Amino acid sequence: LLVDTFEDKLEVVADGRAVAIVPADDRRSTLRDDLATIPVEGIDPCQVAVVTRAADRNPLVAHFRESAKNCLGRDT
Repeated sequence: LLVDTFEDKLEVVADGRAVAIVPADDRRSTLRDDLATIPVEGIDPCQVAVVTRAADRNPLVAHFRESAKNCLGRDT
């Protein structure tokens, strides 16, 4: 299953083949009448992974990795 855009991801969710967890202030899912959001509360801290293609030289990828590292506070 290959999805490229956020809209593609919403389509997979709407089709019942996936679920999505998005930040509370992300309102893109409200663009569809056939989707509902349910708040998820009380989740313990968990691991986060940033995965990229080894040959990807897009500067936005490097900036995202650096931003994630700074926000997560751990260099691994």
